[in-house]
Amino acid sequence: MVRARGTAGSTVFCDTNVLVRILTGDPPAQAQSAARALEAAGEGMFALIVPDIVVAEVAYVLVSSGIETPRAAGLVERLLDLPGVEVLDEVLLRDALTLWSQGRLDFADAYLAALARRISDARVLSFDRDFDRVEGVERLDPGVAGA
Repeated sequence: MVRARGTAGSTVFCDTNVLVRILTGDPPAQAQSAARALEAAGEGMFALIVPDIVVAEVAYVLVSSGIETPRAAGLVERLLDLPGVEVLDEVLLRDALTLWSQGRLDFADAYLAALARRISDARVLSFDRDFDRVEGVERLDPGVAGA
C-alpha cells in the first residue's frame, strides 16, 4: 500500500518510459536522468508511485523486445525492490509477477488470476483455458455463464 513519504511530501507518478530507460540504458542521457530521479525518490525527496497499469506496460515492452518472460519478471521485481519505488498493492503485483514468470499466462491474465485468488469465491469469466491450470483460480466459461 502506498505510504506518504518524503520530506517534501509530494507524490510523483512514474510513467513507463522512465522505467524502460532504466532497464535498457537507452538512450543513455535519458537513462541517466531516470536513474537520478529514482535515486532522489530513494532518498525521500518524493514518493514515486508506479501504478499497476505501468507495471503491465513495462512487462509488455520487455517481452515485446525479446526478453523471455521469467527474466522480464525478474527485472520488474527488481524495479519494485528499488528504494523509493512504491505501488498501490505490492502483494497483488508480486503474486501476478509470480504467475506471469511461470510462462503460462500473459501479464494481464496473471494479474486477473492474482485478483481472483485474493477474493473469496471469485471466478474469472474467460474462454481462456490457461486459467484452469492456475491454483486457486476457477474459470467460468462465458458459454456456461450465459446459458
